[in-house]
Amino acid sequence: MPSVDDLTTRYGDCYKKAERVEIDPDRFEKAIARGDDGGWGVGALVVYDGCGLFVRETDTWLLPGGRLEAAETPESGARREVREETGLDVELIGLAAIAEQTFVRRGSTASYEFRFVTFVARPSSTPELPDGPTDPVIDEIAWFQTVPENTFDRDLVGRLFETYV
Repeated sequence: MPSVDDLTTRYGDCYKKAERVEIDPDRFEKAIARGDDGGWGVGALVVYDGCGLFVRETDTWLLPGGRLEAAETPESGARREVREETGLDVELIGLAAIAEQTFVRRGSTASYEFRFVTFVARPSSTPELPDGPTDPVIDEIAWFQTVPENTFDRDLVGRLFETYV
């Protein structure tokens, strides 16, 4: 995985966000068990005709994305995640944001780092969505002209919407 500096050198400046997030012990332990400590995530704001593409998991809307796999480039990981979650093939057109997060276990000093790279993308062909989600953890896929209320990291996604949609 390239460093944050490598990505910004390759793509130019993008929005960067660094934050500490306190999470409950159960969520913290689950994240450690699945290997999030020191991990990277990748995804994309897919834009088309004045809309952005979102996926819903339970009651939270998200941009399509997930964990970067071993030996995978951020670009190929983002394309794979969008395809897995929405059924769409996309063309990446730029780097939108890099979020560096330190997750702290509530009630202790235990923590881990996680970075998430968000690209801007457009559909490679007609952006017809499948009849239902293509990934079992996704409950719904939809295009939106504005950022839905219940969006994870809504401030960041709102900033990206203002810039790219």
